Amino acid sequence: MQKKSGKQINNRIKISNTLRKCLIILSIVVFAFGSGNLIKSLLSEKETMTESKELYKYTNKFSEDANINLKNNQFVSKEDIADGQTYLSDLISTIDLDMEYKYLDSDSKDITYNYKIEATMKSVYNNNKSNYDVLNKTEILKEQEDKTVSSKDLQINEKITVDYEKYHEIIKKFKHEMGISVESYLDIKLIVNTKTKVGIQTVENQYVSDYNITLGDKIALIEDKSEKEKSASIRNESESIKEVYIDVKGAIINTIIMVVGIILLYSILSKTEKLNTIKNEYKLELNRILKSCESKLVQIEDLKQIDIENATRVKDIYQLLRLSDEALVPIYCYIKEEPENEAYFIVTKYEKNYIYILK
Repeated sequence: MQKKSGKQINNRIKISNTLRKCLIILSIVVFAFGSGNLIKSLLSEKETMTESKELYKYTNKFSEDANINLKNNQFVSKEDIADGQTYLSDLISTIDLDMEYKYLDSDSKDITYNYKIEATMKSVYNNNKSNYDVLNKTEILKEQEDKTVSSKDLQINEKITVDYEKYHEIIKKFKHEMGISVESYLDIKLIVNTKTKVGIQTVENQYVSDYNITLGDKIALIEDKSEKEKSASIRNESESIKEVYIDVKGAIINTIIMVVGIILLYSILSKTEKLNTIKNEYKLELNRILKSCESKLVQIEDLKQIDIENATRVKDIYQLLRLSDEALVPIYCYIKEEPENEAYFIVTKYEKNYIYILK
């Protein structure tokens, strides 16, 4: 079979159109990934960070102990009862309170402080689910003016005697004369104020204990509502600026990734081409015809040997097979090389040409 002169051989790799598109997209993604990270590696920026440092920490600690002293009576033989039990109000004479307060800090400082112990009688009247304060009377039991100590810790110890019988009788008389039913109680509070210099700052602190006793009822309910330990601190917040340096190693790596993406894209565009499914179908059909007509085929080297212009076209190869069988003549074939992809099959019967062209 003769070949046309000057024809260039196509060395491109044929792959499916879908795969070729995927490879092109992949190469573009690789290039974009590298270029995006390269920009991040080259651009420097300032990052502001806030740091917090504890300058000073202090803690309030409180504890108390109480003895309930009874009046002489024929029911209870003990003169005093420990805290945390049930008490008949009319039998209580006084209550001895032993209070201990500590101010603990993280550094030795000059501590200026004052404190007082106060007793407050309160009565609340309830009407239609609303509460009304009808009595609020405060008495100072102990008071200490400002003092300064140079120490890491401050400690206050106070022992006081609360005349419970006096407050109890006042409330009973108040309820009787006013003719109303009220809920009454006595609050014993230790109020401590401290000031401490930390650099140029003055740290002010207040601690309040709360010892609560019911008044005017048959049963005296005693409850210590004090917060036993309470801590706080002074912190210094400062801003620091962190310089982000140029990532040379990252820049090199990302440049290589970009180059790989460009090379990959160039290779796909220049070394591959999409697989023509139509051409594949042509080859399949050609091979099928060649196998089915193998015994009858005679290959010619030049199509000019046949007068195809005046030849009669047939629809399929099977018509040529019948004509060949009837006339007992061969089937001439001429196959054009790529890129034409055409095959000519001719039968000459009684000096008339019949042709089937496969494209």
